[in-house]
Amino acid sequence: MMRNRSAQGDAGPPARRLVHALLATVVGGTLAVTLAACSGGGAGDSAGSEALTDGGAARSEMAAPDAAGAADAATGAIGVAEAREEAVDRELITTGDATLVVDDPFASAEQIAGLVEEVGGRVEARDERAETDDELGSASMTLRIPADRVSATLDALDDLGEVRNRHIETVDVTGTAQDLDARIEALRTSTDRLRELMADADRTADLIEIETELATRQAELDSRVSERNRLSDEVAMSTLHVEILAEGTPAAQAKPGGFVGGLTAGWSALVSTFNVVVLVLGAIIPWLALGGLVLLVVVGVRRQVAKARSDGPTPPAVDPEPAPAD
Repeated sequence: MMRNRSAQGDAGPPARRLVHALLATVVGGTLAVTLAACSGGGAGDSAGSEALTDGGAARSEMAAPDAAGAADAATGAIGVAEAREEAVDRELITTGDATLVVDDPFASAEQIAGLVEEVGGRVEARDERAETDDELGSASMTLRIPADRVSATLDALDDLGEVRNRHIETVDVTGTAQDLDARIEALRTSTDRLRELMADADRTADLIEIETELATRQAELDSRVSERNRLSDEVAMSTLHVEILAEGTPAAQAKPGGFVGGLTAGWSALVSTFNVVVLVLGAIIPWLALGGLVLLVVVGVRRQVAKARSDGPTPPAVDPEPAPAD
């Protein structure tokens, strides 16, 4: 008895005792599963030997019920899987965009903002461009609308003006959401266990190691929770981009198709190219004139210098010296 007590006293700190207990549990579970498998195998072997002694007719009679039972079990499993699939709440992210042509973009933007607030949404971004000499006024808005109010909101836009280029897209993120939920649950369980170990730790080295691991798990848990919250917000609140154009804006005018549309597009391209060429020439001509003037000045100066050199005084002639007398 004294020897056993001393052995228990030297088992180590509580953290090690917990690890030993977990290992014992895992080993015990493994042994139980092994014994169950062995007993099941023995029963199967005895049943098989009895079937062999009964002859081929008995084996054929037993095979048919087993096959029928396997088929029923497979059908039942498929039915359960389908029922579970139907029971799962699908999580969908809906996004869309639309172009609205109105008489007054600014007034329509105010009406859309009020309409979104009435259905429980919000205006996430809003951009308004005033009218200039070159283009009419316009506006653009990014709306966050409850997922079940998207269709009603698009129908309400028809009362404000002409809706064009309407597009709605839905993405199923159920698998991503389930994966995040499982990761969050596992991380929470892990952090709870680490806190228990930290409370029972009596060695500085064990405490530091547990705190380091706990900080890592907690940071990952916070990141997963933030990602899950963002995903839930995208599922609950759909995103809708609305471009508001004034009536008469080139982008708001309907474009003809077919041969007429191609001819119109070609003519527009030709006119645009001609305008670009004229613009480039208008920008280059002043510089060409200045360069020509500088060139004329340089040529004139060089001519004057050459003429001055040619008209300079002629040096006097030198008489030859007389030959010496003999």
